[in-house]
Amino acid sequence: MALEKELQFSAENKTEWAKAHLGKFALVKGSELIGVYDNAETAIAEGAKRFGAESFLVRQVDLEEKDIYIPALALGLLHAHPA
Repeated sequence: MALEKELQFSAENKTEWAKAHLGKFALVKGSELIGVYDNAETAIAEGAKRFGAESFLVRQVDLEEKDIYIPALALGLLHAHPA
């Protein structure tokens, strides 16, 4: 599954991250927290700058489970239903 490592790392650390970064947006690559940003747009821009077309995860720091935002899909770089 795409982003499996990032999702697992995020789930394992969400309680710790929430203590200092609740409501912010975490940029995760592999098993590394790259940074925490005030908004999703800034986190996505940094991820694109650092990783280009490689996958990375941007997720809001929260204790509740929320929908996953996949930047490449949202930006039209990937398509859920290829033509």
